[in-house]
Amino acid sequence: MASRTFAVRRADPADPADLALLLDAVAAAPGGAPVPAQREPLAAGSSAQAAASSAGDVVAALLAHPDVEVLVALSADGARSEVVGLAVLRRGQVVLPAPAVVLHVEQLWVDPAWRRRGVGHQLLAAVAASAEAAGAEDVLAAAATGQRDVQRFLARLGFGRPLVVRSAPLAVLRARLAAAGASGAGRRDRRRAALDELVARRRRQLDRAPG
Repeated sequence: MASRTFAVRRADPADPADLALLLDAVAAAPGGAPVPAQREPLAAGSSAQAAASSAGDVVAALLAHPDVEVLVALSADGARSEVVGLAVLRRGQVVLPAPAVVLHVEQLWVDPAWRRRGVGHQLLAAVAASAEAAGAEDVLAAAATGQRDVQRFLARLGFGRPLVVRSAPLAVLRARLAAAGASGAGRRDRRRAALDELVARRRRQLDRAPG
């Protein structure tokens, strides 16, 4: 069996590798289904071809963003390279406990067939180099609660859990806030009604008292 070798470098929108695959890995929800390692050729005029074109546009927009960097691990097996891993980085800042530049690893993915071959380590080595170039003192990496393999991998490399980040769609947040507000208003109305009833009862008792 041929040895499996790979190289890590910055992604290029002109890469012949599957842009649709790259987009799937970038946009895949944490803890979601594994990203397919290979795609069949797309038929001309098919909806899948249109999706791939759209994927290429999104990837190009990502690569053009000044604060985003996409690193890819490309296989060196055979005549055609394929994406076997990637890391999507975003430079940002934190304000507490003190303003500082940080590097966010928004997505870290390795093809299941290429895991335990050093791909993840080499991707994070490139992440560390990018962090140094950006002047970042800390690297933040996101992993879903269900991604236990990723969490263990990050933990072995020194990533801790200083905080828990939760997310909610804006529509869900607004709906829950409205429901909580209505519920809270209802409880206030019931408390006020109970208080008014108590005051009225006390007044009736005073009115009936012998004078």
